[in-house]
Amino acid sequence: MFRIGEFSIIAQVSGRLLRYYDEIGLLSPEYTDPQTGYRYYSAGQLPRLNRILVLKELGLSLDQIARLIDQHASADEMQGMLTLRKAQIEQSVQEEMTRLRMVEARLQQIDAHGHIQEPDVVLKSLPTQQFLSRREVLPNLDAVRRLAERIYAIVPASVGQSSLGQIAIVIHFPMYDPDALDFEIGYLLTGKAPKSVRLSEERTLTVRELPAFDTAATLVHVGRLNDVHQTYGALGIWLEQNQWEIVGAGRQILIEIPQPGKDDGAVIELQFPVREIKSKFEKLGA
Repeated sequence: MFRIGEFSIIAQVSGRLLRYYDEIGLLSPEYTDPQTGYRYYSAGQLPRLNRILVLKELGLSLDQIARLIDQHASADEMQGMLTLRKAQIEQSVQEEMTRLRMVEARLQQIDAHGHIQEPDVVLKSLPTQQFLSRREVLPNLDAVRRLAERIYAIVPASVGQSSLGQIAIVIHFPMYDPDALDFEIGYLLTGKAPKSVRLSEERTLTVRELPAFDTAATLVHVGRLNDVHQTYGALGIWLEQNQWEIVGAGRQILIEIPQPGKDDGAVIELQFPVREIKSKFEKLGA
């Protein structure tokens, strides 16, 4: 057997951690000298210690670890707990990668400030259009993408590709809230279509009329969905510099959407109804 210092070297864990595990009953010494209080560990305890450390790295609490090890949880129960933890880790990694891409994009915006090329903004009129859509408040951009992908997968078979134009998103919120995106998502119609299409038991698309834009300022975003704020920023700068103001809810026309599970490859046309800003003399009637 080994004294605690020797065992800590063999196991490559701190003596402080071994003492703590002893205090909570998770890993007690094989033998404790009643005279000196010295703790002695056996090499046969290494498998238990290693299981504890693996489960701890997976993010399980010490109570969960004790239950799994001491109460002889079934293989199915252990697999279920580890599968759940794996899903949690994957979700956390995905969220952190999204944050990282947003930070990178913001840094690029900062670096490009003052060196921005003139964006290719196009002013055009947009006619009244029939819109097969569903309006919903969604918690994040991933939810928006999932709903768009669901519509993309279901609607063509129900309506017929010949009657469908582009997928469009109408923006209904007066102020951007990334945790409550009030979007209306669906297909612009180019031909006959049913008045409604069922996506699921809870979700149905219905046809309504999108109003015309006398003048729309449009700019195409190409790249990652999470970088669309850069294109919005470029459009905003152009509008301000060229004396145009937004006069209604904007739209996004999804010319191409990324493949499921991917963020890049998006082609989106941003559209805002606009009008020229009159000078202060014209406003005063001069």
